Amino acid sequence: MQFEETAKMNLLFDFYGGLLTEKQRLIFRSYYEDDLSLAEIADNIQISRQGVHDALRKASASLEEHESKLCLIRRFKNVGDIAGRAKAEIDRVLAEHPDDAGLETRLRSVRAMIDKLEE
Repeated sequence: MQFEETAKMNLLFDFYGGLLTEKQRLIFRSYYEDDLSLAEIADNIQISRQGVHDALRKASASLEEHESKLCLIRRFKNVGDIAGRAKAEIDRVLAEHPDDAGLETRLRSVRAMIDKLEE
């Protein structure tokens, strides 16, 4: 399994894992977080290896479908990108106007609001 795929699946799970069934969450965590093989998971929960494979496939498809409809991850990344650019612009303006205390106070207040958005 590739690192990028694992990272993608874990991110999807962070956002939408609560929408999976309890059994799907157990299997998903065992595979992606605990790095267990399909056979190990099958032994642990007393189902077939094929059953584990099918549950993982369905869970992954469900997570991807939720993202395609809700776009929460895309929006989260966009907010982070915009927040980063806004903070960089604040830093540039502050550097261009080092003697303007009123401007500095206002921009630091805006920066604090952006920081809260990122929490």
